[in-house]
Amino acid sequence: MACAASPSPLPVATLPARRRSSTAAVPACHYYPPVVAAPEATWNWKGYNIRYHYAGTSGPALVLIHGFGANSDHWRKNIPVLATENRVYAIDLIGYGYSDKPNPREFEESFYTFETWGEQLNNFCAEVIKSDAFFICNSIGGLVGLQAAVMEPQTCKGIVLLDISLRMLHISKQPWYGKPFIRSFQNLLRNTVVGKLFFNSVATPESVKNILSQCYHDTSAVTDELVQFILQPGLDPGAVDVFLEFICYSGGPLPEDLLPMVKCPVLVAWGEKDPWEPVELGRAYGSFDAVEDFIVLPNVGHCPQDEAPQLVNPLVESFVKLHNGGFAKGIIDLGGLEARQVTTFDKVWSTAQGGQDGLGATFFKPSPIPAGFRALGHYAQPNNRPIFGHVLVARDASGAGALLAPPLDYTLVWSSGQDVGAGFFWLPVPPDGYRAVGMAVTTTKDKPRLDEVKCVRAGFTDACEDEESVWSSDKNGFSATALRPAVRGIDARGVHVGTFGAHVQSSTAPTTLACLRNSSAHYMSCMPDLAQLHAVLAAYSPQVYLHPNDAYLPSSVPWYFENGALLYQNGSQTAPTPVVADGSNLPQGGGNDGAYWLDLPVDNGQRERAKKGDLAGAKAYVQAKPMLGGTATDLALWFFYPFNGPARAKVGPLTIPLGMIGEHVGDWEHVTLRVSNFSGDLLRVYLSQHSTGTWVEASQLEYTGSRPVAYASRNGHAFYPKEGLVLQGDSKLGVGIRNDCAKGSMMDTGDGLCEVVSAEYLGAGKVAEPAWLGFERGWGPKEEYDIGREINRAARILPRAMRERLGELVKKLFVGEGPTGPKMKGSWRNDERDPKT
Repeated sequence: MACAASPSPLPVATLPARRRSSTAAVPACHYYPPVVAAPEATWNWKGYNIRYHYAGTSGPALVLIHGFGANSDHWRKNIPVLATENRVYAIDLIGYGYSDKPNPREFEESFYTFETWGEQLNNFCAEVIKSDAFFICNSIGGLVGLQAAVMEPQTCKGIVLLDISLRMLHISKQPWYGKPFIRSFQNLLRNTVVGKLFFNSVATPESVKNILSQCYHDTSAVTDELVQFILQPGLDPGAVDVFLEFICYSGGPLPEDLLPMVKCPVLVAWGEKDPWEPVELGRAYGSFDAVEDFIVLPNVGHCPQDEAPQLVNPLVESFVKLHNGGFAKGIIDLGGLEARQVTTFDKVWSTAQGGQDGLGATFFKPSPIPAGFRALGHYAQPNNRPIFGHVLVARDASGAGALLAPPLDYTLVWSSGQDVGAGFFWLPVPPDGYRAVGMAVTTTKDKPRLDEVKCVRAGFTDACEDEESVWSSDKNGFSATALRPAVRGIDARGVHVGTFGAHVQSSTAPTTLACLRNSSAHYMSCMPDLAQLHAVLAAYSPQVYLHPNDAYLPSSVPWYFENGALLYQNGSQTAPTPVVADGSNLPQGGGNDGAYWLDLPVDNGQRERAKKGDLAGAKAYVQAKPMLGGTATDLALWFFYPFNGPARAKVGPLTIPLGMIGEHVGDWEHVTLRVSNFSGDLLRVYLSQHSTGTWVEASQLEYTGSRPVAYASRNGHAFYPKEGLVLQGDSKLGVGIRNDCAKGSMMDTGDGLCEVVSAEYLGAGKVAEPAWLGFERGWGPKEEYDIGREINRAARILPRAMRERLGELVKKLFVGEGPTGPKMKGSWRNDERDPKT
């Protein structure tokens, strides 16, 4: 019977296999709903009026970009369909449609260029949409979308190119002997009456219909309505000058110039029957790194969005769903290898002895496995907690069919016995060029089937290490351990698989298991956007209980500055500078070089007031960062305390205050929420504890509703998952540093008290970092005192050996990174520090 660990991941729409030229399937039913005109509006850009259509109130933003001579009405069959799940905008490029058409002769330099339109598109996203967007482009509009994405990579989330213009008339594609004639012809059109006569000959209903009938394969789609949509704005004053200017524009970038510079994913789709841009020439664009797929649209011409919306709209929807941050969509593309999180299991073998709390452990295999996916290894969990965990399963979506392979054989690592019902632990033997990322467990001597688990191409794996012991046996010194990537941080690509490793003490064989690696060029594509970040915080931000006898409470940073905090400079200690409320007069960068530091006010009354903090106005300052190869999001909630109180020791029944030990100005502590980018579920919580900390699985936490509870210890403000006394030291002897937790005042970080101050992965400008976050020096003066002398003074009644033991413990716990700001902590760019590291 399957055991459920958590709800199944959400389904996600997927595109055809990566790096494969494919043909879009033609729906059995060709019915398409009647077109409903989308609302339109005007945007003032640099003094020019720009028309655009808009529809949809939620979801990611899509900007639809027309081709040469067209306008936003060319997307009338796409807007209402795409707007059901997206915010859709179709824009008239300046010079086209019902946007203004400034005379190109009024500018000293060329005005109607891809740089101009790229700037217009990026400004539209910034000023009207106010977010990043997907660009859906047809023909020349594809060059506009690519140019905009190159100019401001952070604005574009992905591009769909529909029959992008090959620009066959580009000057670089002409023979040398033809270039002078081309320039002469362009001058003739631009500077004589010939150009206007030519324009007048094509600006008629008959000519427009003939031209459209050439580029549409299904000429029944060339309706009188379409002809009027294209023709009417072309009769506006100034349209002829724009027309002639562009057909004489034979310079500027080509698609092959821009595609290597694009940082976002690109999908290219091409009408099979396009007479202007032949599909066979277009196929070359499928080889660029940014292009995820090249799809042929059967029996379609140059404008597939209008001729075959029943093919284009689902294609766009799938692409957007796959790349819209991909957060909590169930599947993450690791660069052609798709991974999915499985949280339901079938029990294979269990023991009720040994392990954590002496309760044993259970070993599972994932079940059921979604169709098309393969198991990579089995899962193990101690019996001292409810079943809560996951393993990843994988699917080869590269199109090459070579990223997963069955093992050649299995090696028996250990067994609990020889009879049926014992546990047998097997290590897969991978083929050359592959790595095993998990083990298999059976209850018989028979080896597992070769298809029980798959091995992974080495380029999609990374080094792993033991994280915690799941279970161990005295027999041959066997131990089973949970695994994690060996290198973890914002830029690290290792992916946590959820499998376990097994070791025998008597064996000298090195660990051969690996973890997965996110090899995608867009490995952060499944991170939450800003709105999703706030939703996650609303769901999981902790409730923090402060000790009722703690006199030193948290505050907001501006409150501390407004209440007398001073900036000192080395060599000028007698003339400190008051810090302004937003910290804008704090020096930036420089590292913790001792050149500057902050301190409490000089006046004793102000000083004591500042030390006590301001719980009513306190905030949690949030850093959001990718972790585990972009498959998880860490939300570090930083809490600021103006003052850290004195430590207390416990020696048997005695509680001994330790004088100045533990006291310092400017205390930063944090709680980190680790959230799955597969499902959006809370996986675990990190609680900082002096110079280290600990991870607690989500199933082991105390909750109020869906929100975890954390306890801040008295004076020291270390975080713990439960109230009571936690002794850091020798618990058997009852000697150590006290960490007392109890339910006093409560700080509810979900009540608008979380402020996101950093989310670098979202791109520049998405989150404005406060000035004080860039202050890298000490948030308090360096506390200098003799630890041994302080302990001798505070605990002189204790034997010398006991005092020395306390001194070593104090050095271990309180000598760390010091009172520096969040950005100077090692965890700002790396994984959290735990006792193991």
